[in-house]
Amino acid sequence: MARHPAKRAHVLALLGAALLIVTFGTLAMQLGNEMARHGQLDRQSAGADQILRSLDREVGEARVCRFAWLATHDPVQKQCFIDTLARIDALRVDLPTIEAVQERLNRIRPASLDQLRASLDTIAGWRTTPDTALVRPETETTLAGIDSALVTLNSVDTARREGRLADMLRNTSWQKRLDALGIVIGVLIMVTAGWVLDRTSLAAARAEARSRNLALQLRAVLDSLTIGVAVFGTDGQLRHWNDRLGSILGLDDGFLHQGLSYNDLSAVLMVDGQPMLEPFTHVERALARGELAPPVMVECKGINDADLELCRTLFFASDDALVAADRRGFVLTANDITMRLRSERALGEAQKLRAVGQLTAGIAHDFKNLLTVILGNLELASEARQVSDSERLQYCIDAASHAARRSETLTGQLLSFARRDKPVPDTVSLADIFALTNGLLARVIGPRIAVECGSATEIWPVQVNPAQLESALLNLAINARDAMPGGGKVSIRATNTSFPTGVDLLSLPVEGERSLRVSSEATSLPAGAWVRVDVTDTGCGMGPEILQQLFEPFFTTKDDGAGTGLGMAMVVDFCRQAGGRVTVASAPGKGTQVTLWLPRAVVQDVPVTRDVVTQPVKSDLRALVVEDDPAIRDIVATILGLAGYRVTEAADGEAAFDAVQEEGHVYDLLVTDVQLPGPLDGFQLAQILHERLPELAVVCMSGDFTQDGQRPAAAPKNAQLLPKPFRRDGFLKAVSTAMKERISA
Repeated sequence: MARHPAKRAHVLALLGAALLIVTFGTLAMQLGNEMARHGQLDRQSAGADQILRSLDREVGEARVCRFAWLATHDPVQKQCFIDTLARIDALRVDLPTIEAVQERLNRIRPASLDQLRASLDTIAGWRTTPDTALVRPETETTLAGIDSALVTLNSVDTARREGRLADMLRNTSWQKRLDALGIVIGVLIMVTAGWVLDRTSLAAARAEARSRNLALQLRAVLDSLTIGVAVFGTDGQLRHWNDRLGSILGLDDGFLHQGLSYNDLSAVLMVDGQPMLEPFTHVERALARGELAPPVMVECKGINDADLELCRTLFFASDDALVAADRRGFVLTANDITMRLRSERALGEAQKLRAVGQLTAGIAHDFKNLLTVILGNLELASEARQVSDSERLQYCIDAASHAARRSETLTGQLLSFARRDKPVPDTVSLADIFALTNGLLARVIGPRIAVECGSATEIWPVQVNPAQLESALLNLAINARDAMPGGGKVSIRATNTSFPTGVDLLSLPVEGERSLRVSSEATSLPAGAWVRVDVTDTGCGMGPEILQQLFEPFFTTKDDGAGTGLGMAMVVDFCRQAGGRVTVASAPGKGTQVTLWLPRAVVQDVPVTRDVVTQPVKSDLRALVVEDDPAIRDIVATILGLAGYRVTEAADGEAAFDAVQEEGHVYDLLVTDVQLPGPLDGFQLAQILHERLPELAVVCMSGDFTQDGQRPAAAPKNAQLLPKPFRRDGFLKAVSTAMKERISA
């Protein structure tokens, strides 16, 4: 195992420290021995010093009290002088201790000590006649003599102490032994430190090897990921990345390299002039805050036309051993979600087909009933015409027309539900939706379950796509049916609700003992006007374990193959697109209530204008009708003829083109079906004829068109699109609009 590179520096530092320890340790031990030798003498000297200080203090106080009495003759000062003399006399008992210490230090008896004893003896004689001592002149002389003796004794004691300290420092009798002991201790310390350093170096080398091995393992894990990963520093420079990143983002080989700027990467990842990555200034602001933030995720199209999910995550390391630039940064991940979105769309279509199948089964019976009404009334109308019963004739015709309009509503509803176009929101009246879906839901969920739709005439309008709203109600009704295998009741009701401030929907009062509730959004419902749509069933209800997963895509409690788990997810997605949310309240045995919260639509007062179908005055307007169904072609030609047009009929695109060629390009209006037999469809025919006749007005008819559907990309720009089935007024309105655009162009 190789030694750690820092070992030499550690050894040199340890050697210097050991030498200092030996040197200062030896000196300290010598001083300690000398101090121990003189410790007893110092203790005795300290006791004598304490006595001398006390005596000096009492003498000073006696002089103060005497002077105060001489000035004021205050009895208190007199008593103070007497008490002080008593304390001085008491300290005279300790005078032998002072004499012994002074004689030991000075080897001879100092004269100041005799002066001190004589003065103390004089003071002892004053105790019998304190009044006389107060007024005697020699009293001050005696007290001053004591002060002088004390000063002399303290000075001699201080000088002797300094001499002892100098002698102690000069005393080297134990120096050799102490030096030898210090060297031995220093060597032992160095050996011990060397052993510890060696073990530490080995451990550090092993840790470094483990770190390198872990780094290689992490690199292998990074390269094995199916998502692309890039690590950037605070300066926006690329630090690490895996091979998948370049292929997912559609970058050229070799483009990614160490130190690549984030801005350079963002400049390359542009789709239709828009950058795929967020500006680096946003990332810098997030890093400057110095706190973790939720990841920033976005779904977008890549430069290789793949569906991507990009995620930016900040990281903050707390290891002080790292360089400051490496402690913070951000990670960019890219995931190709093309297949996932395709799978989700496929599952969504499967869910839609399942619902359409159930819807079609219920509609088939209604169609049979409507056809019975239409055929029966037409037969009765024929008989009434033969007997000239005009009143009954008109009644039969009105009844057949009403049944036909109901058939139109059913087909439009089924087509809107099954189409794949992106829904377009519209201002919708819930009263109309409830009226259309009431009978339809009864057919879908079967006769064992009663469907009850409340009145919605006073309910505010909402801004949603009507087909999506009908689909959501249908999915909720199907779920309610599955929760009531033995039968029950489904009720759909709407109410107007206003909140002056934001409200937590889960804090609203519990209804029907359904105390378990979940919401599709964790945030509060914003203040404002809302329309609440409740779909309530009397089924078995749900427990907390099911409610917590209810909004997850693909979650289902049904058997395999019986459900895709996307019904509730589609409902939540519809409400989210509309700016609302979904709450579910349930409890085992108490049924379930699903509530759709939809924002009130802002309806502006727009003056109502009536479309007046203008009939051409000139009789030379020519119309070309192209329709492969003879009955529809005959109806269209008849309506145009009554409107003043001279009509030419054709069964397909080729016949229409030949008619234009024969007539010499004199047509003013083209009315064509989109799905035509032969090589030319209606859009292609309109495009070809418009190139030859620039002022040609075009109306395209198809059963695939819906009122709120998106315009097909292949449709000519100048063409009016007319959904089938249509009535005379709607057809003439489309013709009038096309002719007006032709004139204005």
